Amino acid sequence: MAIEYLHHINLSDNQLKNVLLDNKTTTQRDAMTAAAGHVIFNTTLDKFQFYDGTAWLNLQDELVASEVRAMVSAVDAGGDGSFSYDNTTGKFTYTGPSAAEVRAHFSEGTGIKITNGEIKTTITQYTDALVQAYISEGTGVTISDSGKISIGQVVAEESDVQFNDIQIDGKAVIDATLKVKGNVTLGDAASDTVTIKGNLNVEGTTVSVNQTEINVTNAFVFEGATADAHETTLKIAEPTADRTITLPDTTGTIALTSQLTSADSIKDIVGGMVTGNTETGLSVTYDDTNKNLDFVLTKDPKITLTGDVTGSGTMTNLGNVSIALDTVKNKAANGTGPVTDADTDFTFTHNLGTKNIIVQTFKADKVVHCELEIVDTDNVKVIFGAGQTADSVTVNVLSAAS
Repeated sequence: MAIEYLHHINLSDNQLKNVLLDNKTTTQRDAMTAAAGHVIFNTTLDKFQFYDGTAWLNLQDELVASEVRAMVSAVDAGGDGSFSYDNTTGKFTYTGPSAAEVRAHFSEGTGIKITNGEIKTTITQYTDALVQAYISEGTGVTISDSGKISIGQVVAEESDVQFNDIQIDGKAVIDATLKVKGNVTLGDAASDTVTIKGNLNVEGTTVSVNQTEINVTNAFVFEGATADAHETTLKIAEPTADRTITLPDTTGTIALTSQLTSADSIKDIVGGMVTGNTETGLSVTYDDTNKNLDFVLTKDPKITLTGDVTGSGTMTNLGNVSIALDTVKNKAANGTGPVTDADTDFTFTHNLGTKNIIVQTFKADKVVHCELEIVDTDNVKVIFGAGQTADSVTVNVLSAAS
């Protein structure tokens, strides 16, 4: 008889072997009444499938986006605003609370009035007497009937009296001498202006200004190393337009106009240095009228060539130079041959203009022995005992004319 149910089966001990799951086609599967957890083998798709109570899903398959979206749901728990989820597009939508819902969370109180969402506050200003009641006098501090606070304690200059983090947002009047040790910052923004009415004396050795411009009404006064009755004043003439004076990027001393020599004086000095001086073949004079130096050649120079190559030439007024050579000695020419492969001779044109020549032939760094025939003053014929490769033989020709 068939066993309806199997239970207490240990798959680790191979107590269930060769199990054949229910085989059905997709048509057969859709026609059956399935319960959640039903497992089959779909012979149409060749895949294991299980029924989750709503749809058949493939085992070991990745869920597509629509399947994932269908598995997600969202519930609006109420309260201000709204929250929803569209399982078709997978989008969550949240709408914030309305103005009426926001206003519902505010309530009026002492000094606070709410009208159509507009919050108004009423501040009760305390009288001077009520404010003064919270302030008491102390050592060196007195408070008048009008509420004026006076600090009248006499403190020696060297006494250790310290005020930390004092901020004055209004007007402060100090009738005595104020000495501050440490760093002092006046103003906390670039737009703040600090005004000092009276003289500002700086006893230190260095004043640093972290700005690109310093506006001075009239002049700088330099006392010098010794404090006496003598100072140096650097001042400007009254400007009639915007002017810019740039100091050069170099080290030196600025000269006054009274210390500078005029252009005409400089020209006269230079002119006096050259006037009357005559060098070989060159005369230099100074024209005081037009302030020019005049250079005049008094003799045409002659160029003479010496050595193995001799000749002579003449230079006229620093112009063209003509040189006539006496000999062609030590001229040279070179080339390669023969013209084509297997040739046994070739004629080399050296254009030295003489038959008194020295000829050398070599091939691959070795001297080649051959016969030579002087054709004329510009050509020599090279004759080999056997054919040579084209342009494999180098010919050097040196003029030996005396």
